[in-house]
Amino acid sequence: MRNLLTIILIAICTTIMAQEKRIYYYSNFVKTVILYKNGAKNVTNANYDIANRKLMFMQGEQLMELLAPESIDTLYMGGSRWIYNDKQFCEVIDREDGNRIFVGWHTTKVHEGYEGALGSISQTPSRKVQLGDQFGMGTIAGISGGMYNGTFGTNQYDGNGRNLDVWKIRNQSTYYFTKNGKEYALKGLKSIYKAFPEHKEQIKQFVKNNKLEMTNAENALRIIDYILTL
Repeated sequence: MRNLLTIILIAICTTIMAQEKRIYYYSNFVKTVILYKNGAKNVTNANYDIANRKLMFMQGEQLMELLAPESIDTLYMGGSRWIYNDKQFCEVIDREDGNRIFVGWHTTKVHEGYEGALGSISQTPSRKVQLGDQFGMGTIAGISGGMYNGTFGTNQYDGNGRNLDVWKIRNQSTYYFTKNGKEYALKGLKSIYKAFPEHKEQIKQFVKNNKLEMTNAENALRIIDYILTL
């Protein structure tokens, strides 16, 4: 069994530093079913690092990184389906109208500074307020927990050990969908306007009327839903 796990889960210990500090999609490591293209299957506890776009899992007490992701057909993780697409894992979002969107989650955590006594943000510590541990764009398609602040460098703490830094999540996710037989991979409004010049003004008006922005995941899905009706 141990040899089989070694073969199926080609992995390395993450004792080396990642390119960016980790931000996990789920607040905890969740039960994950991994289906491989060769028919193999494995069940483990995993989480998706959306900063580095890596699938992480626990083997005993050791945090591991899954390698050779191109050998995977489908992941069932945290109640959602994930596929490997465009060199990253994408969450499969089935919309109510029957359309399917792949979301290639990619976010980074940016340090904004420190919140002062009157709520202003400065670049030097002063009197600080406690912030919660949850970051991200909320829940999608019934998934609870949103995105989670994993181990992410050095934070400022008060005397009680509370995290008091001001952080902001920067959404750089890619949205994949098909319209009229053509596949699209879009990130922001500029890329949308460029991809659909004949509908640019209509889309602009829809975004303005509904106060939408691509940096919000739910907003982004609404914009794509609208595009698919044009």
